[in-house]
Amino acid sequence: MDITDSIQAILNSHERVVEGFYKRLLETHPDLRHHFQNRDLTVQASMVTMGLVSVEAWYSNRFPATGHYLKVLGHRHFHDGVRREDLPKFRDTLLETLSEFHADEWNDALRQQWFEAIDLAISVMLEGYTRSYTY
Repeated sequence: MDITDSIQAILNSHERVVEGFYKRLLETHPDLRHHFQNRDLTVQASMVTMGLVSVEAWYSNRFPATGHYLKVLGHRHFHDGVRREDLPKFRDTLLETLSEFHADEWNDALRQQWFEAIDLAISVMLEGYTRSYTY
């Protein structure tokens, strides 16, 4: 299994892959709770799933539209008060969540691909942190 197979499995799954993501994130990093006050975590979980699609698309294809989307996403995170140093916390929790979802199919190579993909997406998001974008 590679990252493309992984995203296909996520999208084809009847279970919401990231359902436990926020529970794990907020238990591990209670300092991030304030970002999710008054937010519907079910909606947020769907947004994370679509974010993973964008992460894989950028990693595998470098579509310009995906790069622009990641910059806009970074800009929104900046205005929501997400600090640069918080982003690895999200990455690490996503990796744990993906590992749990894939179970026996999870291996070092797949972990490395997702790690690289998420870090690459974070670097593009950071390009949009302080830039102004029209939506």
